[in-house]
Amino acid sequence: TTTGNVIITDKNGNVTKVDKTWTFFKDSKGTMRIMAHHSSLPYVPAVGGVTKEEVLAAQNGWGQALVNIATTYDEKGFDAAKAEAEAVLDGGYGYQIAPVLFKPTLTTGDQVFRTTREGALSYFVGGNPKYPNDGGFALKGWRDVKVDNAAIFLNGNTGTSVGNVIITDKNGNVTTVDKTWTFVKDAAGKMRIMAHHSSLPYLPPSPARITEAEVLKAQEGWGQALVKIATTFDTQGLPAAKQLAGEIIDAAYGYQFGPVLFKPTLTTGDQTFRTTREGALSYFVGDNPSYPNDGGFALKGWRNVEIKNSAVLIDGNTATTMGWVIMTDKNGAVTKVDKTWTFFKDGAGALRIVSHHSSLPFDPSPAKPAATVVNKSKPAISPEVTSAIAGGLVFGGIVGHFW
Repeated sequence: TTTGNVIITDKNGNVTKVDKTWTFFKDSKGTMRIMAHHSSLPYVPAVGGVTKEEVLAAQNGWGQALVNIATTYDEKGFDAAKAEAEAVLDGGYGYQIAPVLFKPTLTTGDQVFRTTREGALSYFVGGNPKYPNDGGFALKGWRDVKVDNAAIFLNGNTGTSVGNVIITDKNGNVTTVDKTWTFVKDAAGKMRIMAHHSSLPYLPPSPARITEAEVLKAQEGWGQALVKIATTFDTQGLPAAKQLAGEIIDAAYGYQFGPVLFKPTLTTGDQTFRTTREGALSYFVGDNPSYPNDGGFALKGWRNVEIKNSAVLIDGNTATTMGWVIMTDKNGAVTKVDKTWTFFKDGAGALRIVSHHSSLPFDPSPAKPAATVVNKSKPAISPEVTSAIAGGLVFGGIVGHFW
């Protein structure tokens, strides 16, 4: 008679452990035969209910484990990272208890769900030919993980959370995912992930196609805004004009979505392109020591802006225009520039400038060369005269220097 544990592993790596008692009997031919066979799952003692603090600690542990795998990969290579990931799966997930309801962020087709340890390990570190699309999510240089819970539901020895997980890599790039976890407290009182659903945030459909009328209205608004900044400067001073310009940039340009491809008319050198909000604001109103050459283009007394498009190209929720912008200041002086804009319709349906190129019109007039007089009949100049010229000659009180 024997008593003990039997540990059984299936082809997917899932492990089942049972308590087993056998009684063997040797028959007349000497063959061992089982005469008693008792098998049962191990007794699971009652454990205390899961607390919110335990859920938060388990979440933070998951985030730190992801960072540990990534840094191990960067510092020690794939094999070390894989060993780290295996330890994380065995310590933090419940594959040894039952299939885990794991739906990773970046899986597709018939391999979306990773209910086995093997499938989960492949998702985190790749390197498994059975899962050819796995690139190793945990190997992407992660350096920080923050969990922002929307809610936590506790019920006995389980706790379920839903919210966002914000992951930052070593280059500062941030990825946000929607995340649901269900944790179960095992017989040893350890929190294990039994359900894990992760997905990219839903993106609503792109706004409707831009119309030409919307483009013309956006251009007209830009012209009115330029005039308003100029008149505000003349009547209320720089602080008011600067505040207004900042509000206009925030409403009309797309800096909150990324760099704007802004090449102003009067910029030069390594500050020609103003792809940041700070650079654009400085161009329009100056007052920024980081941009010492900016005089404040929008402060030049503009009173009227007229736009003459050469063409408007519309493609879905973007539109590009090319033409002239004619600006008149308070003294009646007129400035004409060549202008290209690209407008993008954002999620709220507002048109935003994402590309803005402005330049002075090309002047085809040839440059006039300096006059050169050659008199071959003129006698050679003596050394004495040459010396006098080099020192400066006085003609009627005017000193003339020749170089």
